[in-house]
Amino acid sequence: MLGNQYFLARKYCEAMEQLEEALLLDPASKPIKKKLIICFMLSHKFQTALSLFEQLIIEDIAFIMDSDPYRDDCPCPKIIYEFENNVSTIEEYDRLLILGVLWLYCDIEVSIKYFEKVVELDKNNTTTNRILRKLKLSEKQLKREDN
Repeated sequence: MLGNQYFLARKYCEAMEQLEEALLLDPASKPIKKKLIICFMLSHKFQTALSLFEQLIIEDIAFIMDSDPYRDDCPCPKIIYEFENNVSTIEEYDRLLILGVLWLYCDIEVSIKYFEKVVELDKNNTTTNRILRKLKLSEKQLKREDN
């Protein structure tokens, strides 16, 4: 699939176009959704990304959390490093939102910390509030399973 090739080449805008077409043909595809979330975030289509992110974490949060940066060639660690360590030209709220979403691919606890900051900046955003509640619930379930 051309979208995957663009994604692997880190050409997120081109990948986004191809992956959106692929999702129309296979609307249940979690791998496509997982990549599209990253593409939307990095293309500053935050509401579209957030909507798809919420849909996927409700459907199968483990699918995102079970990402392996090496096996899946996941770009999140590099992107996270850039957003955490470089002065960005985007608004702080958007930067925190990107980090909250991307950290779920790596570590739910850090993702929760970023979503708490997002909610603190905009307490009335029902989407980010729902996402934060879902993340906290999933974290509690994971801790119960570990015990």
